[in-house]
Amino acid sequence: MAKGGEWERNVCKYLSKWINGTENPYVFWRGAGSGACFTKNNLVGDRFAGDIYPVRDEGRFLTDRFVLECKSGYKTATLDNHLKYNKKDFIREFWEQVVNDSIKTEKFPMLIFKKKGFPTPWLFISYDVYNKIKNNINSIRCVHIIYEKELPDMYGFEYKEFFSIVTPDIIKEI
Repeated sequence: MAKGGEWERNVCKYLSKWINGTENPYVFWRGAGSGACFTKNNLVGDRFAGDIYPVRDEGRFLTDRFVLECKSGYKTATLDNHLKYNKKDFIREFWEQVVNDSIKTEKFPMLIFKKKGFPTPWLFISYDVYNKIKNNINSIRCVHIIYEKELPDMYGFEYKEFFSIVTPDIIKEI
């Protein structure tokens, strides 16, 4: 999906700027297997989980701790679908995917989602991460979604607001 690849590249540029103060040089880029053969052939592992990979050493601290999954589009994906018990809950499916990949790789899940037609992307983390950084982010509004026992709760934040407050040093302490 071209839109998915474009979103992943935008996330990589944004995260690179978050670390460097500038997009260039790129610190992250989308994985060669993102949405392609690694995912479809179930080759998820330490090297292939998630969509974002470091291309410079200064980005390893993030990908050593997190599986970063990026999703965009999905016009019918809404945060309230879980309240309605809809047959199709894209956000839950995205969360389940990144959680499963994070379990396989012994990392934390991070989902970055941009709904089609909406300007504000969302970032979701698990309770484990939220609990470790909550003192740093207590001024940010948060959406807490509770799923069944088999899925960890997810905490959602406006993507850019999250990274404006959560610094690389905060992530390195996790």
